[in-house]
Amino acid sequence: MNVAATQHGVVSLTNLQDAGFSADQIARLVSTATIRRVVDGAYRFASHPETELGRCSAVCLSRPGLTIAGPTAARLWGFRRVGKDQSIHIICRPKAQPGRAPWLVPYRTARLDDGDVVGRADGIRVTTPARTVIDMTRFASDIAIISMIEQGLDKHWFRESDLQETAAAIATPGRPFAKRFLTLLSNRIGGGAAGSDWESIVGGALGARVTVGLVRQHALSVGGYGNLRFDLAIPNIKWALEIDVHPSHYTREGAAKDKFRDRCCAEVGWLVQRVGEPDLQHRFEATMDSLERQIRKRRATLTSPHPVQHPDVA
Repeated sequence: MNVAATQHGVVSLTNLQDAGFSADQIARLVSTATIRRVVDGAYRFASHPETELGRCSAVCLSRPGLTIAGPTAARLWGFRRVGKDQSIHIICRPKAQPGRAPWLVPYRTARLDDGDVVGRADGIRVTTPARTVIDMTRFASDIAIISMIEQGLDKHWFRESDLQETAAAIATPGRPFAKRFLTLLSNRIGGGAAGSDWESIVGGALGARVTVGLVRQHALSVGGYGNLRFDLAIPNIKWALEIDVHPSHYTREGAAKDKFRDRCCAEVGWLVQRVGEPDLQHRFEATMDSLERQIRKRRATLTSPHPVQHPDVA
């Protein structure tokens, strides 16, 4: 059946009936293992492997009122920091009958608007990226949620206002996770979205230590170099941090470009510091403590009535 190819090898009972199969013919397909039951009302052709997408398709095709949500939805969208739990998480109405598959994990709620759901061409219904990241607050740490927020903003999956409106609409006493999400969102560092997981993590850690003036993706035009953006910056003291985890920074050409960029910034009074993956992987807290000390020193130097003159870069 052509429809099975577009649904990850899965067909619903309705698909089979629409194709002209009788009840006896369907029973024969099952008895000969040509098709195998996934959930009541949906089958997988034995020629196709059982996959997460196939299970999602089976759930949605067999029960139109169900929507893929939580960690499963986060994996479908490609959010980072989402583990594999072998379950299919769904949202359904309080009185819905989602089925009894051991891998099916329902979350019952009356608060799921049509605007919170996206219908895919393969028959899967999934929560929007905004609703997904909010629901993930039930499963993930603050660090992971902040990283997902930044990822979605960076990829233009949603706007900050979308997150605010969606979370506020479901933030009732019975849903403390939505209020927790709103708190995380309100504490977000200003500026553009973090471009990587490490940028998100470092920004959160520094933001907790340095509560004033820290922004992401600060734009600057520098004579002799051109337009640039700092991963993190405190503009009023002309301090910036670059998070060098991309392999290009470790090549000879990449390192030379970074040094030239930093020298050009120093000529206009900016102090640019850099951290790499070894610092972040093996001595994260010590690195954050060191950066905090450097920021305090920079502030003290620039606000002193007789600032000590010293070069910004060696």
